[in-house]
Amino acid sequence: MILGGGGSPAPLAELAVQLILCALFCLWLIWSPLELSRGLIMALSLCGLMLLVPLLQLVPLPPPVWQALPGREPERAALALVGESDSWRALSMAPARTLSSLLALVPPALVLLITGTLGASGRSMVVRTIAAVSFIAIMVGAMQTAGGESGPLQFYPRDAGYLNGFQANHNSSADVLLIGMVAYAVAVQDWLEHTGRRRTGQFPAMVVLSCVAILSAGVVLTASRTGTALLPVAWLAVYAATRRMWRAPSRKLIFAGILLVAMLAAAGLLMRGNNAVVSSLLARYTFQGEMRPRIWADSLHAAQTYFPVGAGMGTFQPVFMAVERLELVHPALTNRAHNDYLELAIEAGVPGFLVLAAFVAILVRLAARQLRDASPQLRGQAIFAAATLTIVALHSQVDYPLRSIALACLAAASAGLLVPQGRGPQGADVSHEN
Repeated sequence: MILGGGGSPAPLAELAVQLILCALFCLWLIWSPLELSRGLIMALSLCGLMLLVPLLQLVPLPPPVWQALPGREPERAALALVGESDSWRALSMAPARTLSSLLALVPPALVLLITGTLGASGRSMVVRTIAAVSFIAIMVGAMQTAGGESGPLQFYPRDAGYLNGFQANHNSSADVLLIGMVAYAVAVQDWLEHTGRRRTGQFPAMVVLSCVAILSAGVVLTASRTGTALLPVAWLAVYAATRRMWRAPSRKLIFAGILLVAMLAAAGLLMRGNNAVVSSLLARYTFQGEMRPRIWADSLHAAQTYFPVGAGMGTFQPVFMAVERLELVHPALTNRAHNDYLELAIEAGVPGFLVLAAFVAILVRLAARQLRDASPQLRGQAIFAAATLTIVALHSQVDYPLRSIALACLAAASAGLLVPQGRGPQGADVSHEN
Protein backbone atom coordinates (compact mmCIF):
# COMPACT_ATOMS: atom_id res chain seq x y z
CA MET A 1 0.00 0.00 0.00
CA ILE A 2 2.93 2.35 0.59
CA LEU A 3 5.31 1.48 -2.24
CA GLY A 4 2.96 0.00 -4.83
CA GLY A 5 0.94 3.04 -5.81
CA GLY A 6 3.18 4.51 -8.50
CA GLY A 7 2.25 2.30 -11.44
CA SER A 8 4.54 1.59 -14.37
CA PRO A 9 6.05 5.15 -14.36
CA ALA A 10 7.59 4.26 -10.97
CA PRO A 11 9.48 1.04 -11.81
CA LEU A 12 11.88 1.15 -8.87
CA ALA A 13 9.07 1.26 -6.31
CA GLU A 14 7.24 -1.56 -8.11
CA LEU A 15 10.46 -3.59 -8.22
CA ALA A 16 10.85 -3.08 -4.46
CA VAL A 17 7.32 -4.41 -3.88
CA GLN A 18 7.97 -7.44 -6.06
CA LEU A 19 11.28 -8.28 -4.38
CA ILE A 20 9.86 -7.83 -0.86
CA LEU A 21 6.89 -10.06 -1.67
CA CYS A 22 9.17 -12.72 -3.16
CA ALA A 23 11.28 -12.66 0.01
CA LEU A 24 8.18 -12.92 2.20
CA PHE A 25 6.92 -15.79 0.06
CA CYS A 26 10.17 -17.68 0.60
CA LEU A 27 9.92 -17.13 4.38
CA TRP A 28 6.28 -18.25 4.25
CA LEU A 29 7.28 -21.48 2.50
CA ILE A 30 9.92 -22.14 5.16
CA TRP A 31 7.91 -21.29 8.27
CA SER A 32 4.32 -22.23 7.45
CA PRO A 33 3.47 -25.89 8.15
CA LEU A 34 1.24 -26.23 5.09
CA GLU A 35 -1.14 -29.11 4.71
CA LEU A 36 -3.10 -30.03 1.61
CA SER A 37 -6.49 -28.70 2.64
CA ARG A 38 -9.57 -27.44 0.83
CA GLY A 39 -8.54 -23.87 1.59
CA LEU A 40 -5.04 -24.30 0.13
CA ILE A 41 -6.43 -25.99 -2.98
CA MET A 42 -8.95 -23.15 -3.39
CA ALA A 43 -6.25 -20.48 -3.00
CA LEU A 44 -3.99 -22.24 -5.52
CA SER A 45 -6.92 -22.55 -7.94
CA LEU A 46 -7.66 -18.81 -7.72
CA CYS A 47 -3.97 -18.00 -8.26
CA GLY A 48 -3.94 -20.31 -11.26
CA LEU A 49 -6.93 -18.54 -12.76
CA MET A 50 -5.19 -15.18 -12.32
CA LEU A 51 -2.13 -16.34 -14.26
CA LEU A 52 -3.83 -18.58 -16.81
CA VAL A 53 -4.58 -16.16 -19.66
CA PRO A 54 -1.12 -14.53 -20.02
CA LEU A 55 0.54 -17.94 -19.71
CA LEU A 56 -1.54 -19.36 -22.56
CA GLN A 57 -0.93 -16.24 -24.66
CA LEU A 58 2.83 -16.85 -24.51
CA VAL A 59 2.65 -20.39 -25.93
CA PRO A 60 4.13 -20.45 -29.49
CA LEU A 61 1.62 -21.39 -32.19
CA PRO A 62 2.26 -22.89 -35.64
CA PRO A 63 1.98 -20.49 -38.62
CA PRO A 64 -1.44 -21.69 -39.87
CA VAL A 65 -2.93 -21.11 -36.41
CA TRP A 66 -1.63 -17.64 -35.55
CA GLN A 67 -2.06 -16.36 -39.10
CA ALA A 68 -5.76 -17.27 -38.93
CA LEU A 69 -6.30 -15.18 -35.81
CA PRO A 70 -8.25 -11.93 -36.28
CA GLY A 71 -6.26 -8.72 -36.66
CA ARG A 72 -3.03 -10.45 -37.69
CA GLU A 73 -2.87 -9.25 -41.31
CA PRO A 74 -0.45 -6.33 -40.62
CA GLU A 75 1.83 -8.57 -38.55
CA ARG A 76 1.86 -11.25 -41.23
CA ALA A 77 2.65 -8.68 -43.94
CA ALA A 78 5.46 -7.13 -41.88
CA LEU A 79 7.05 -10.52 -41.16
CA ALA A 80 6.81 -11.46 -44.84
CA LEU A 81 9.16 -8.56 -45.66
CA VAL A 82 11.92 -10.21 -43.60
CA GLY A 83 11.08 -13.79 -44.51
CA GLU A 84 9.61 -14.69 -41.09
CA SER A 85 5.93 -15.09 -41.98
CA ASP A 86 6.13 -18.87 -41.53
CA SER A 87 7.72 -18.72 -38.05
CA TRP A 88 5.97 -19.88 -34.91
CA ARG A 89 4.46 -16.96 -33.03
CA ALA A 90 2.66 -16.55 -29.71
CA LEU A 91 -1.00 -15.58 -29.53
CA SER A 92 0.10 -12.26 -28.02
CA MET A 93 1.07 -9.66 -30.57
CA ALA A 94 3.67 -8.29 -28.11
CA PRO A 95 5.04 -11.23 -26.05
CA ALA A 96 7.39 -8.99 -24.04
CA ARG A 97 4.45 -6.86 -22.87
CA THR A 98 2.46 -9.98 -22.04
CA LEU A 99 5.36 -11.40 -20.04
CA SER A 100 5.51 -8.09 -18.15
CA SER A 101 1.78 -8.37 -17.41
CA LEU A 102 2.28 -11.93 -16.18
CA LEU A 103 5.04 -10.81 -13.80
CA ALA A 104 2.85 -7.94 -12.57
CA LEU A 105 0.22 -10.52 -11.57
CA VAL A 106 2.67 -12.46 -9.41
CA PRO A 107 2.56 -10.07 -6.37
CA PRO A 108 -1.26 -10.14 -6.00
CA ALA A 109 -1.23 -13.90 -6.59
CA LEU A 110 1.27 -14.33 -3.73
CA VAL A 111 -0.80 -12.05 -1.47
CA LEU A 112 -3.93 -14.10 -2.21
CA LEU A 113 -2.13 -17.38 -1.51
CA ILE A 114 -0.55 -16.22 1.76
CA THR A 115 -3.73 -14.53 3.04
CA GLY A 116 -5.81 -17.57 2.14
CA THR A 117 -3.69 -19.80 4.37
CA LEU A 118 -3.78 -17.53 7.44
CA GLY A 119 -5.73 -18.37 10.55
CA ALA A 120 -8.44 -16.18 12.06
CA SER A 121 -6.03 -13.98 14.04
CA GLY A 122 -3.78 -13.49 11.04
CA ARG A 123 -6.70 -12.44 8.88
CA SER A 124 -7.82 -9.96 11.51
CA MET A 125 -4.33 -8.49 11.52
CA VAL A 126 -4.50 -8.07 7.73
CA VAL A 127 -7.71 -6.03 8.07
CA ARG A 128 -6.29 -3.95 10.91
CA THR A 129 -3.12 -3.24 8.93
CA ILE A 130 -5.13 -2.06 5.92
CA ALA A 131 -7.13 0.24 8.20
CA ALA A 132 -3.98 1.64 9.80
CA VAL A 133 -2.14 2.32 6.54
CA SER A 134 -5.21 3.97 5.00
CA PHE A 135 -5.35 6.33 7.98
CA ILE A 136 -1.65 7.12 7.58
CA ALA A 137 -2.34 7.74 3.87
CA ILE A 138 -4.99 10.35 4.59
CA MET A 139 -2.71 12.15 7.02
CA VAL A 140 0.02 12.21 4.36
CA GLY A 141 -2.59 13.35 1.85
CA ALA A 142 -3.74 16.18 4.10
CA MET A 143 -0.15 17.44 4.32
CA GLN A 144 0.15 17.11 0.54
CA THR A 145 -2.94 19.27 0.07
CA ALA A 146 -1.66 21.87 2.53
CA GLY A 147 1.83 21.90 0.99
CA GLY A 148 0.67 22.48 -2.58
CA GLU A 149 2.03 20.94 -5.75
CA SER A 150 5.65 21.60 -4.80
CA GLY A 151 5.41 20.17 -1.28
CA PRO A 152 7.99 17.64 -0.03
CA LEU A 153 5.40 14.85 0.27
CA GLN A 154 4.40 14.88 -3.39
CA PHE A 155 5.82 11.46 -4.19
CA TYR A 156 4.40 11.40 -7.73
CA PRO A 157 4.30 14.99 -9.09
CA ARG A 158 2.43 14.09 -12.28
CA ASP A 159 -0.88 14.01 -10.38
CA ALA A 160 -0.07 16.61 -7.74
CA GLY A 161 -2.70 19.00 -6.44
CA TYR A 162 -5.05 16.40 -5.02
CA LEU A 163 -5.10 14.25 -1.91
CA ASN A 164 -3.10 11.27 -3.17
CA GLY A 165 -1.52 9.72 -0.10
CA PHE A 166 0.83 6.99 -1.31
CA GLN A 167 -0.85 6.67 -4.71
CA ALA A 168 0.16 8.34 -7.96
CA ASN A 169 -3.43 8.45 -9.18
CA HIS A 170 -6.11 10.31 -7.21
CA ASN A 171 -8.70 7.73 -8.29
CA SER A 172 -6.60 4.99 -6.72
CA SER A 173 -6.25 7.12 -3.60
CA ALA A 174 -10.05 7.36 -3.33
CA ASP A 175 -10.34 3.57 -3.56
CA VAL A 176 -7.73 3.11 -0.82
CA LEU A 177 -9.66 5.44 1.50
CA LEU A 178 -13.00 3.78 0.71
CA ILE A 179 -11.53 0.35 1.43
CA GLY A 180 -9.78 1.64 4.57
CA MET A 181 -13.08 3.03 5.85
CA VAL A 182 -14.66 -0.42 5.76
CA ALA A 183 -11.52 -2.02 7.21
CA TYR A 184 -11.58 0.38 10.15
CA ALA A 185 -15.23 -0.41 10.93
CA VAL A 186 -14.58 -4.16 10.73
CA ALA A 187 -11.51 -3.81 12.95
CA VAL A 188 -13.49 -1.96 15.63
CA GLN A 189 -16.33 -4.49 15.55
CA ASP A 190 -13.80 -7.34 15.67
CA TRP A 191 -12.22 -5.78 18.75
CA LEU A 192 -15.62 -5.57 20.43
CA GLU A 193 -16.31 -9.22 19.65
CA HIS A 194 -12.86 -10.24 20.88
CA THR A 195 -13.28 -8.42 24.19
CA GLY A 196 -16.77 -9.84 24.67
CA ARG A 197 -18.50 -6.43 24.61
CA ARG A 198 -21.65 -7.45 22.81
CA ARG A 199 -23.51 -4.30 23.76
CA THR A 200 -21.50 -1.27 22.94
CA GLY A 201 -21.50 2.10 24.53
CA GLN A 202 -21.20 5.45 22.91
CA PHE A 203 -17.44 5.50 22.46
CA PRO A 204 -16.98 2.76 19.80
CA ALA A 205 -19.79 4.24 17.71
CA MET A 206 -18.13 7.66 17.93
CA VAL A 207 -14.82 6.16 16.84
CA VAL A 208 -16.40 4.56 13.77
CA LEU A 209 -18.34 7.69 12.85
CA SER A 210 -15.26 9.88 13.25
CA CYS A 211 -13.28 7.57 10.99
CA VAL A 212 -16.07 7.52 8.40
CA ALA A 213 -16.30 11.32 8.44
CA ILE A 214 -12.54 11.85 8.08
CA LEU A 215 -12.05 9.29 5.34
CA SER A 216 -15.19 10.45 3.52
CA ALA A 217 -13.83 14.00 3.49
CA GLY A 218 -10.57 12.58 2.20
CA VAL A 219 -12.35 10.82 -0.66
CA VAL A 220 -13.95 14.12 -1.69
CA LEU A 221 -10.54 15.84 -1.53
CA THR A 222 -9.07 13.28 -3.93
CA ALA A 223 -11.39 14.87 -6.55
CA SER A 224 -12.23 11.41 -7.81
CA ARG A 225 -15.74 11.68 -9.21
CA THR A 226 -16.37 7.93 -9.21
CA GLY A 227 -14.74 7.57 -5.80
CA THR A 228 -17.15 10.16 -4.41
CA ALA A 229 -20.08 8.39 -6.08
CA LEU A 230 -18.98 5.13 -4.41
CA LEU A 231 -19.17 6.59 -0.90
CA PRO A 232 -22.67 5.11 -0.30
CA VAL A 233 -21.27 1.65 -1.09
CA ALA A 234 -18.63 2.05 1.62
CA TRP A 235 -21.15 3.53 4.07
CA LEU A 236 -23.50 0.59 3.53
CA ALA A 237 -20.65 -1.85 4.17
CA VAL A 238 -19.69 0.06 7.34
CA TYR A 239 -23.27 -0.21 8.58
CA ALA A 240 -23.44 -3.92 7.73
CA ALA A 241 -20.21 -4.57 9.64
CA THR A 242 -21.18 -2.52 12.72
CA ARG A 243 -24.97 -2.83 12.84
CA ARG A 244 -24.82 -4.12 16.43
CA MET A 245 -23.47 -0.75 17.51
CA TRP A 246 -26.60 1.04 16.40
CA ARG A 247 -28.88 -0.78 18.81
CA ALA A 248 -28.25 2.08 21.18
CA PRO A 249 -30.79 4.51 22.63
CA SER A 250 -31.94 7.15 20.16
CA ARG A 251 -30.22 9.97 22.04
CA LYS A 252 -26.86 8.36 21.31
CA LEU A 253 -27.66 8.16 17.64
CA ILE A 254 -28.69 11.80 17.65
CA PHE A 255 -25.42 12.72 19.34
CA ALA A 256 -23.52 10.66 16.75
CA GLY A 257 -25.28 12.46 13.91
CA ILE A 258 -24.48 15.87 15.42
CA LEU A 259 -20.82 14.88 15.76
CA LEU A 260 -20.66 13.70 12.15
CA VAL A 261 -22.17 16.95 10.84
CA ALA A 262 -19.81 18.99 13.03
CA MET A 263 -16.76 17.16 11.69
CA LEU A 264 -17.85 17.64 8.08
CA ALA A 265 -18.47 21.35 8.78
CA ALA A 266 -15.00 21.66 10.30
CA ALA A 267 -13.48 20.06 7.19
CA GLY A 268 -15.36 22.60 5.06
CA LEU A 269 -14.02 25.49 7.12
CA LEU A 270 -10.47 24.18 6.80
CA MET A 271 -10.86 24.06 3.02
CA ARG A 272 -12.35 27.51 2.85
CA GLY A 273 -9.00 29.22 3.09
CA ASN A 274 -7.37 27.21 0.31
CA ASN A 275 -8.97 28.65 -2.82
CA ALA A 276 -6.59 26.91 -5.23
CA VAL A 277 -7.46 23.47 -3.90
CA VAL A 278 -11.18 24.23 -3.85
CA SER A 279 -11.08 25.53 -7.43
CA SER A 280 -9.27 22.44 -8.69
CA LEU A 281 -11.74 20.18 -6.90
CA LEU A 282 -14.78 21.95 -8.32
CA ALA A 283 -13.26 21.90 -11.82
CA ARG A 284 -13.02 18.13 -11.64
CA TYR A 285 -16.77 17.81 -11.11
CA THR A 286 -17.73 19.84 -14.20
CA PHE A 287 -16.90 17.00 -16.66
CA GLN A 288 -15.53 19.55 -19.15
CA GLY A 289 -13.08 18.12 -21.66
CA GLU A 290 -13.85 14.54 -20.65
CA MET A 291 -11.97 12.19 -23.00
CA ARG A 292 -13.29 8.84 -21.76
CA PRO A 293 -16.25 8.47 -24.18
CA ARG A 294 -13.91 9.02 -27.14
CA ILE A 295 -11.39 6.53 -25.77
CA TRP A 296 -14.17 3.99 -25.18
CA ALA A 297 -15.41 4.29 -28.77
CA ASP A 298 -11.96 3.56 -30.22
CA SER A 299 -11.34 0.85 -27.62
CA LEU A 300 -14.56 -0.88 -28.63
CA HIS A 301 -13.38 -0.85 -32.24
CA ALA A 302 -10.06 -2.40 -31.16
CA ALA A 303 -11.90 -5.09 -29.18
CA GLN A 304 -13.99 -5.95 -32.25
CA THR A 305 -10.84 -6.12 -34.40
CA TYR A 306 -9.23 -8.80 -32.24
CA PHE A 307 -12.41 -10.62 -31.20
CA PRO A 308 -12.69 -13.35 -29.93
CA VAL A 309 -9.17 -14.19 -28.69
CA GLY A 310 -7.72 -10.73 -27.97
CA ALA A 311 -4.38 -9.18 -28.83
CA GLY A 312 -2.47 -10.25 -25.71
CA MET A 313 -2.24 -8.96 -22.15
CA GLY A 314 -0.37 -5.67 -21.94
CA THR A 315 -0.82 -4.79 -25.61
CA PHE A 316 -3.39 -2.01 -25.18
CA GLN A 317 -1.10 0.91 -26.05
CA PRO A 318 0.18 -0.29 -29.44
CA VAL A 319 -3.20 -1.75 -30.38
CA PHE A 320 -5.04 1.44 -29.44
CA MET A 321 -2.58 3.65 -31.29
CA ALA A 322 -3.20 1.61 -34.44
CA VAL A 323 -6.99 2.17 -34.37
CA GLU A 324 -7.21 5.64 -32.77
CA ARG A 325 -9.03 8.12 -34.98
CA LEU A 326 -6.68 10.84 -36.19
CA GLU A 327 -9.13 13.63 -35.41
CA LEU A 328 -9.14 12.52 -31.77
CA VAL A 329 -5.38 12.17 -31.29
CA HIS A 330 -4.36 14.03 -28.15
CA PRO A 331 -0.89 15.28 -27.09
CA ALA A 332 -1.14 13.08 -23.99
CA LEU A 333 -0.54 9.39 -24.68
CA THR A 334 -3.61 7.22 -24.02
CA ASN A 335 -2.09 4.59 -21.77
CA ARG A 336 -5.31 2.86 -20.66
CA ALA A 337 -8.86 2.34 -21.88
CA HIS A 338 -10.19 3.84 -18.61
CA ASN A 339 -12.53 0.84 -18.51
CA ASP A 340 -10.88 -2.38 -17.38
CA TYR A 341 -13.61 -4.50 -18.95
CA LEU A 342 -13.04 -2.92 -22.36
CA GLU A 343 -9.30 -3.31 -21.92
CA LEU A 344 -9.77 -6.95 -20.98
CA ALA A 345 -11.86 -7.44 -24.12
CA ILE A 346 -9.03 -6.00 -26.24
CA GLU A 347 -6.23 -7.93 -24.55
CA ALA A 348 -7.86 -11.24 -23.59
CA GLY A 349 -11.11 -11.50 -25.55
CA VAL A 350 -13.60 -14.23 -24.71
CA PRO A 351 -11.06 -16.40 -22.78
CA GLY A 352 -10.40 -13.49 -20.45
CA PHE A 353 -14.08 -13.02 -19.66
CA LEU A 354 -14.56 -16.76 -19.13
CA VAL A 355 -11.74 -16.75 -16.57
CA LEU A 356 -13.15 -13.59 -14.96
CA ALA A 357 -16.61 -15.17 -14.74
CA ALA A 358 -15.18 -18.30 -13.11
CA PHE A 359 -13.17 -16.17 -10.64
CA VAL A 360 -16.21 -14.07 -9.72
CA ALA A 361 -18.48 -17.11 -9.39
CA ILE A 362 -16.06 -18.77 -6.97
CA LEU A 363 -15.72 -15.62 -4.85
CA VAL A 364 -19.48 -14.97 -4.76
CA ARG A 365 -20.10 -18.54 -3.59
CA LEU A 366 -17.38 -18.29 -0.92
CA ALA A 367 -18.65 -14.90 0.28
CA ALA A 368 -22.26 -16.10 0.50
CA ARG A 369 -21.21 -19.13 2.52
CA GLN A 370 -19.03 -17.12 4.89
CA LEU A 371 -21.71 -14.47 5.44
CA ARG A 372 -24.28 -17.14 6.20
CA ASP A 373 -22.42 -19.71 8.28
CA ALA A 374 -19.37 -18.11 9.85
CA SER A 375 -18.69 -16.57 13.23
CA PRO A 376 -19.20 -12.79 13.68
CA GLN A 377 -15.47 -12.29 13.19
CA LEU A 378 -15.44 -14.08 9.85
CA ARG A 379 -18.67 -12.39 8.78
CA GLY A 380 -17.00 -9.03 9.29
CA GLN A 381 -14.05 -10.13 7.17
CA ALA A 382 -16.45 -11.35 4.48
CA ILE A 383 -18.22 -7.96 4.50
CA PHE A 384 -14.86 -6.21 4.12
CA ALA A 385 -13.81 -8.52 1.28
CA ALA A 386 -17.13 -8.16 -0.54
CA ALA A 387 -17.08 -4.37 -0.16
CA THR A 388 -13.48 -4.11 -1.40
CA LEU A 389 -14.11 -6.25 -4.46
CA THR A 390 -17.38 -4.41 -5.19
CA ILE A 391 -15.69 -0.99 -5.00
CA VAL A 392 -12.89 -2.13 -7.31
CA ALA A 393 -15.33 -3.78 -9.74
CA LEU A 394 -17.54 -0.70 -9.96
CA HIS A 395 -14.64 1.72 -10.33
CA SER A 396 -13.17 -0.48 -13.06
CA GLN A 397 -16.04 0.57 -15.33
CA VAL A 398 -14.53 4.05 -15.71
CA ASP A 399 -10.91 3.60 -14.66
CA TYR A 400 -8.19 1.00 -14.08
CA PRO A 401 -7.72 0.45 -10.33
CA LEU A 402 -6.28 -3.06 -10.69
CA ARG A 403 -3.39 -1.72 -12.78
CA SER A 404 -1.94 -0.42 -9.48
CA ILE A 405 -0.02 -3.10 -7.56
CA ALA A 406 -1.25 -1.54 -4.31
CA LEU A 407 -4.93 -1.94 -5.23
CA ALA A 408 -4.37 -5.27 -6.97
CA CYS A 409 -2.84 -6.62 -3.76
CA LEU A 410 -5.70 -5.17 -1.69
CA ALA A 411 -8.20 -6.94 -3.94
CA ALA A 412 -6.14 -10.13 -3.77
CA ALA A 413 -6.00 -9.98 0.04
CA SER A 414 -9.78 -9.56 0.06
CA ALA A 415 -10.16 -12.65 -2.11
CA GLY A 416 -7.81 -14.51 0.25
CA LEU A 417 -10.02 -13.59 3.22
CA LEU A 418 -12.86 -15.51 1.56
CA VAL A 419 -10.86 -18.72 1.17
CA PRO A 420 -11.99 -21.40 3.68
CA GLN A 421 -9.63 -21.58 6.61
CA GLY A 422 -7.58 -24.69 7.17
CA ARG A 423 -4.58 -24.57 9.43
CA GLY A 424 -2.98 -21.30 10.40
CA PRO A 425 0.73 -20.60 10.39
CA GLN A 426 1.12 -22.09 13.85
CA GLY A 427 -0.77 -25.23 12.86
CA ALA A 428 -3.89 -24.42 14.86
CA ASP A 429 -7.04 -25.67 13.19
CA VAL A 430 -9.33 -22.66 12.84
CA SER A 431 -11.78 -23.90 10.25
CA HIS A 432 -15.43 -23.53 11.27
CA GLU A 433 -16.20 -26.51 9.05
CA ASN A 434 -14.02 -29.06 10.92
